[in-house]
Amino acid sequence: MNIVDSDERDSTWEQHSSLFRVYFATVPDRAVRTVDVSDATFTETLTWARGKAQQNETISVALIGIDNRGLRGLTWIFGMDPNDSSESELHDRMIAEMLEEHRTRA
Repeated sequence: MNIVDSDERDSTWEQHSSLFRVYFATVPDRAVRTVDVSDATFTETLTWARGKAQQNETISVALIGIDNRGLRGLTWIFGMDPNDSSESELHDRMIAEMLEEHRTRA
């Protein structure tokens, strides 16, 4: 983890409405179903997902964004796509958080 002091004045815009994508993935086969959630905070989205997840499903949540080409993409904010291959220690920690949340919910 890297922590650096920042200046709150260095951003040029803010957006208050978010679009989240929730992944529900079965354990152990990793079959995925997804749902897009709008008009909700991240906390509301995660709470909703925890209530909707089946006993055999993990949860991950991404923020949906549009790049400068107009294409949709995901910024993972809790867990990640369980079918992605691990590319770094950060990916491994993200998967570990997702699996730990599943264990505590089960």
